[in-house]
Amino acid sequence: MLRSRLASWGAVLGWSTLFAIAYGPSPLFTSNQNQYFLHGLARAGWGYLQHDWLANTLDPTPVFSALVAWSYRLTHWLPIYYLLFLALAGIYLYSALDIARTLSGASWKPVTSRLFLAGFVAAHAAVLRAVLVRVFDPRWAYLLDGGVAGQRLLGDVFQPSAFGVFLLLSTALFLRRRYLLSALSIVVAATFHPTYLLSGALLTLAGMALLGVKEHRRLLAVKTGALTLLGVLPVTVYTFTVFRPTSAQAVARARELLVTFRIPHHALPAEWFDVTVPVKMALIVTALWLARRERIAWLLAIPFAVGLTLTLAQVITHDDALALLFPWRISAWLVPLSLTLVLARLAVWLTPRLSPAYSLPLISGVIGVIALGGALIFAVNLRQKMNSPAQLLFDFVRQNAAPGQVYLIPLDMQDFRLETGVPAYIEFKSIPYRDVDVLEWYRRVSMAGKVYRAEISRYACETLAMLRAEGVTHVVLPYDHAARACPHLERVFIKYEGYEVFVLREDQ
Repeated sequence: MLRSRLASWGAVLGWSTLFAIAYGPSPLFTSNQNQYFLHGLARAGWGYLQHDWLANTLDPTPVFSALVAWSYRLTHWLPIYYLLFLALAGIYLYSALDIARTLSGASWKPVTSRLFLAGFVAAHAAVLRAVLVRVFDPRWAYLLDGGVAGQRLLGDVFQPSAFGVFLLLSTALFLRRRYLLSALSIVVAATFHPTYLLSGALLTLAGMALLGVKEHRRLLAVKTGALTLLGVLPVTVYTFTVFRPTSAQAVARARELLVTFRIPHHALPAEWFDVTVPVKMALIVTALWLARRERIAWLLAIPFAVGLTLTLAQVITHDDALALLFPWRISAWLVPLSLTLVLARLAVWLTPRLSPAYSLPLISGVIGVIALGGALIFAVNLRQKMNSPAQLLFDFVRQNAAPGQVYLIPLDMQDFRLETGVPAYIEFKSIPYRDVDVLEWYRRVSMAGKVYRAEISRYACETLAMLRAEGVTHVVLPYDHAARACPHLERVFIKYEGYEVFVLREDQ
């Protein structure tokens, strides 16, 4: 018994590891990690980030930040975040497998599991993304596993949105009639990333409709809904209390800036709708047709219908508040769930038609190649990151860090804070969410933009003098930028064809 259980857990760990490697996670710190790790690492004592302006704004994901902080405090080992990503990847993979197995019933054989896992891993592989990007363009990268508007459940970095995998786990548990655990899984997803409150609400509504309307278990439906509501109440109260509007004018302007200036690629259907959207919708519709007689059809159809209706409402009304609810984010859960249903049917159909003597070695070979490809892509990305023109700059800043320093950096230098541990005046990628903080973020972006867009040093010099009064002590400029001639600047670092670092003096 013990040996069998150990073998089972070994298989889970092995497949999860292969899946995570094949998926090709990005190196620390990449993209959204520069925002979502900031509060947590600042609290954990990462350099001098506790003095950074953005790190002292209200935290939109406090539970995730606490996990980041305590993970680092306990281990002081950054690879811990890769292991946490591995755990989420395992939950994602085995939730999909459990859904496929539950729906297939007696038709499911051991070889069917291997066929399904091989297809699921291949559909998520970094190698496939690389091929799709090369053949088409970057919009096609997450064709089979990502939702619309560039939103995904797992994604290629450890961040709050990756906890969306618990929505898939909730679905698996619901189909097994483990309603308490299903509700708790929704709570976990929404607690780590409040953006999932709407998706969790739609999944809960679908489950309640299935139990109460189709199966006539109204009391159970009410209990399930009440439990989920009770579980998400703390994060809901936090979100709506802490980020409540300070004034009608401020919140309207902040919403406009977020929707039209900072994240139109996530918030405006006119921006994110492209040729891949009909493909993803076709996948969802196919899954609905395949599962039309199954319980899961309710869990697919109701969120899809409500999400589509709210999306159309936003398109018609152009309402910024509705846009920031991201009703289309439900697609980040619907697409991988639909992929699961399609692959399950395909695996069941192939099982009697393939000889185990040939299929098992073939599956092993394919998975091995895909995992190797993912590892190579990770290695290439890590090498590119370490050899980027900014890396020598980061090393210099980190080695010369001191209390009180605040750097003005190029607006696209999103890695600066976490790579150096030094406060930055502002950058474009990382944003606050309280309305007055969004307005301040935009003001700072505008101030920094005046420096970096200046083609005549006099224009940059005037802005730099104002920034010095706001506490900026150092300035990073692209090599040979016009602003380098400003009398307030004293160069302390130079990397030809890269960047220069200057101390911003008051007494010139």
